[in-house]
Order: sequence, then structure tokens, then C-alpha cells
Amino acid sequence: MNDKTKSGAAEVAPVTVTARTLIEGCFTATGTAELRYVYDLAVQLGLPEQTVRLAIRRMERAGELRQEGRGRAGQLVLSNRGASLMRTNASLVAFAYAQDAGLSEWDGNWRLYLFNVPESKRAARDTLRSALTQLGAAALAPGSYLTPHELGDELAITVPELLGDNLLTTATLAGLSVPECENDLAIAEKFWPAAPIAESYAELEDQLSKIDLKSLHDEIAVAAVALQLSQGLEHALLKDPLLPNELRAKPWLPVVVRARFVEAWHQLRSMAPKAPIFIEHEKLDF
Repeated sequence: MNDKTKSGAAEVAPVTVTARTLIEGCFTATGTAELRYVYDLAVQLGLPEQTVRLAIRRMERAGELRQEGRGRAGQLVLSNRGASLMRTNASLVAFAYAQDAGLSEWDGNWRLYLFNVPESKRAARDTLRSALTQLGAAALAPGSYLTPHELGDELAITVPELLGDNLLTTATLAGLSVPECENDLAIAEKFWPAAPIAESYAELEDQLSKIDLKSLHDEIAVAAVALQLSQGLEHALLKDPLLPNELRAKPWLPVVVRARFVEAWHQLRSMAPKAPIFIEHEKLDF
């Protein structure tokens, strides 16, 4: 019998920071990132320099940044598009913590998002489906999605061209009746089962339990751990529809883990307050 069987717990794979997350975490409040710093941090994280260079080129081709100078003496400059994408990602984190703090209460209404897009506009249909799914809406039937959240602002950012084509119909329901669901909590469990969402935080929970602050002797080492935590939180949030607190039984594990993340983040920031990743994330105020 192996150790995993003895403990009854599945082994959690170590987090891998993507080159994109690394690059974004190196930008200061002025929108610049020193390539020397980027590559030093990549070494600390075990990311090959070639992988980082390729990511920079992809982001440059996408209009998210530009590179000035060559090699470690150069720097990256964030574009308006790149800054907008980073703000969008940060807004998801900010929303999660506002909800955890009870600052974003549910109004008790469910929202339906409906579309019937012809085959001739298949690409638009797929884009709408993907956008709604990424925003945490659950599919009731083809072209019909349910969520407790008002998604208008987010959809206006992610698929503005499709909203302009009047492809989407929305409805607000003060009450929702679903077979075999006696209340709103049961509806939430039916469409957004709690177990896999809580499981998505296992990686972040494992990271938090293994932090050894005494082993971190310089800013690069501290920033590397912060980036690993940031990547772990991002992975979890991608699978978390962030349902209102009113729709989850207490205690809700993701809320507990996110609170532990904040505690660890404050400890790391106190050790390297001038590291770009902390300067940028000060805007989230957690």
C-alpha cells in the first residue's frame, strides 16, 4: 500500500508559473518591466529563457506590450490593450474578495441569457457560449444559460461586437423553480456542484501549507513565491463561478483558502514591498 492510499488524499501537483504570468508580474505601476528582472525571476522559477522570449514575442504581436532594447539591458512597455487585459483579470480577484467580505450581496434574482444564433453565424455562437461559460453561467439547454450574477458589464468588455448585433436576450427572475430543488441552495448545487469547485483550490491550499518564509533571502525569491501563489489562485478562480455567499453552505472552503492567501500575501509583501508584483497588486487592497 503506497502513502497516497494510506492517507486517502490525492497527491497535488506542484504549481507551474506560466511565462505570461511571470511577465505580467514584473510590470511596475509605470507600466514598464526591466528584462534583467524578468529573466532573473524566470531562473528562480525554473522557466527557460527561450520560453519567456517566445511569450514576449506573442504578447508583442498581440499588441499587449513592446520591447525596447535587447537582452537583459532592455525593458518591456505595457500597451493600453495589455493594461486593460491585466485590469480585467484583477477585477475578478477584486470581486471574489469583495464578495467574501460581504460587500457584494446577492439581490435574490436569477438571470437567464438566451441566444438563438443561426448556423451562418456559428463563430459568434461559439464565442457567446464561451464567454458565458467563462463568466460562470451554467448551461440549461442549447443557447440558454443561468447565473445569479448580472453579467452585462463583463459581456460588454469581452464580446462588445456581439452585443451590438442583438444576438443575446436576457431575463431577470425573482423566483426560479427547478425540479427536485427545494430552494436556491439546491439549485446552486445542481448546476454548480460544490465538490469540484472546492477541489480546484487544493493546489493553492497545498502551496500555502508549504511556504517557508525563513528560506526566502532576497526580493527575487519572495517574488517567485508570490507569483506561484498568484498562479494558484488564478487556476482556482478559472473553475470557480464565484456564486454569492447566500448560495453556499458555511463554512465554504474557497473563502477559507482565499483568506489564507491574503495572510500569506501580506507576509510576503512585508519582506519585499518594492517588488513589482506587490506594487501592482496594492490596487486590489487585500
